[in-house]
Amino acid sequence: MKNMWVNTFSGYVRIKVVGTYPELFINRCTEKRLMIWDIRQAEDKSYLCSVLLDDVKRLRKVARESGCKIRFIERKGAPFLLKKMITRTGFVTGAALFIAMLFILANMVWNIEIDGASPAMEHEIRQKVDELGIQKGKLQFRLPPPEVIQEQISDKIPDATWIGVTIRGTTYHFQVVEKELAEKEPPEAPGHLVATRKAIIHHMFVEQGSAVVEANQVVQKGDLLVTGLIGKEGKEQRVTAKGEVYGEVWYKATVEVPLEQDFQVVTGEAHTRHSVKIGSWDIPLWGFGDHEFQHAKQEEYERPFSPFNYSLPISYKRIMNRETESMEQIYSYQEALTVAKEKSRAEILERFSDKAEIMGEKVLHEEERNGKVKVTIHYRVIDNISRKQPIIQGD
Repeated sequence: MKNMWVNTFSGYVRIKVVGTYPELFINRCTEKRLMIWDIRQAEDKSYLCSVLLDDVKRLRKVARESGCKIRFIERKGAPFLLKKMITRTGFVTGAALFIAMLFILANMVWNIEIDGASPAMEHEIRQKVDELGIQKGKLQFRLPPPEVIQEQISDKIPDATWIGVTIRGTTYHFQVVEKELAEKEPPEAPGHLVATRKAIIHHMFVEQGSAVVEANQVVQKGDLLVTGLIGKEGKEQRVTAKGEVYGEVWYKATVEVPLEQDFQVVTGEAHTRHSVKIGSWDIPLWGFGDHEFQHAKQEEYERPFSPFNYSLPISYKRIMNRETESMEQIYSYQEALTVAKEKSRAEILERFSDKAEIMGEKVLHEEERNGKVKVTIHYRVIDNISRKQPIIQGD
């Protein structure tokens, strides 16, 4: 049965119905909405069936009305198991202590491994790790998370480029990358700075090379901005042109914003379900039943159980359903126009570098059509328009 797990938790009994017409007893149980299942004929005028523990008190009345007698054959389910456990406290206590000890031992620190470090740095790291309280025999859940340990150890070991911290069962593993002297980069090849697009020169900063353009000059894509040839004519020296040339670029953008928008928000109500996962089976521990939210956002968390660095097909699972509801945002024409301008600015800046600035904007056209506000805006953008170009033989 689909609800067999529920029946096992609530408890049920196996009974034997004896009488002239035992079928009448079964029909009466159905009429009175008594849950009865697994019906089997035992003898000529007797049947075996299962009944919920909560319905046992109502069985005697049904038996009298149908002229039958009932006998209790078996008792099954959590209530009877709990009663047996109470009478066998020694065994139950021993089993509970064993599970508790296994859990504690599986969550202790039994080993600390350090890879990639020289002997001197390994000794230093072990000292810092010991100062943080990460020692053999310590409980893992009383120690900081790996990301916190990684941050604190990295701050205390300046000679390490990177220190990674991972937990493998009962072992804390530290992966170290020591700092190495960087090799000198080869000198850059001589080159010019040329324009990446059509623009009006706004201002420039030349670190190396000779500028061939000036402010307010119009340049086309590919035009020379800063030359890498310096010195007198015929005795030029080739260098790598360095600097930044900022130009004013004109750009036109069109944006549409609907006057009515729907979006989902979280109400704050949540339903959490805790369970133990064994293979593909989920055994619920807390939070039985499904949530009653009309709309919900589900978040799932699963942590495997790995005692003594052995991966078992057992894990703790938590599923949280957060209630959401639909909200409708209605803009006025002016509000939609403001949103459209902000959206347009963000899209424009994404098309340019991080140093780009919007110096001016002008709305060329605006209209409302089919529930949307459509805006066309002209922008004046200042951005670095230079890029390097190697000097070709013969330049």
